[in-house]
Amino acid sequence: MNQQVTKKEQVNSVRNLLEQMRPQMNAALPKHLTSERLARVAMTTIQNTPKLLDCDRSSLISAIMSCAQLGLEPDGLLGQAYLIPFKNKVQFIPGYKGLIDLARRSGDVSSILAKEVYENDEFSVDYSQEPPFVHKPCLKGERGEAILFWCLAKFKDGGYHWDYMTVEEINAVRDGSSGYQSAKRFAKGGVINSPWVSHYNEMAKKTVVRRICKMLPMSVARAAMIEDAVDAGKRVDRTETGDFIVVDHEPTPAQDDDGGNQTAASSKLEAFVDNETGEVIEGNVDEERRQVESGVAFDPEDAVDAKVAS
Repeated sequence: MNQQVTKKEQVNSVRNLLEQMRPQMNAALPKHLTSERLARVAMTTIQNTPKLLDCDRSSLISAIMSCAQLGLEPDGLLGQAYLIPFKNKVQFIPGYKGLIDLARRSGDVSSILAKEVYENDEFSVDYSQEPPFVHKPCLKGERGEAILFWCLAKFKDGGYHWDYMTVEEINAVRDGSSGYQSAKRFAKGGVINSPWVSHYNEMAKKTVVRRICKMLPMSVARAAMIEDAVDAGKRVDRTETGDFIVVDHEPTPAQDDDGGNQTAASSKLEAFVDNETGEVIEGNVDEERRQVESGVAFDPEDAVDAKVAS
């Protein structure tokens, strides 16, 4: 009972603190998002992820202000942004859909498109034309296996930026992903429960989308920088002036509710983040911990929307 009262008091404390922060939010937010909505979305996320209440309060507010500065909703459902409890800090992580949204809202980008190329498609690169590639899907018969993925961003001034990645390059990213490695480690009966297995093409397209975002307007590049830092095991904080800074930190054992150390697998479940792609897998941490510690992998598909708008 006391614990429930304490949690309720913590929730009310954060709600009051966000109310006090409304003027600062209004100063940072773009027109499409109000401080009232951001506070409501943030509180819903906090109530759905109680571990956030156990983190340093200033880092929680800083993460929410980062959402305000970029105009992204941290609901964990739309894939725009996430508030992740990591050690004793709250880490703000923009999702790949957030990157696309930032690009479209920048006023410079008119569209972003990502597609897969199959071995029987016609695909060629010619840097003398604009855009410098041709992709003609095979419309009759089998298209074969996917061999590469491309992404094209068109700017309103007529310019563009594009890139492509071969399957070998995509697989190198996948194999370096902490999420995929965790799914492999806890595979049952040789079955890997990962969106990299069940939704490979969508994950591959998302990877090339993220790569191209780094060359888009400043707000998108900054968001991509945050994801890169998180992938490298670093933390990103906001300064009092609103700038983002990367903070190096050594990993420390996570503490459980009794003050003891959690297992490595349990600790990772608090912030299950896919390297390079920015994939964040959230869900019932207690249930995931129970499954992992009993040797049964949880299914990340239940918590991940890995589709790229195409």
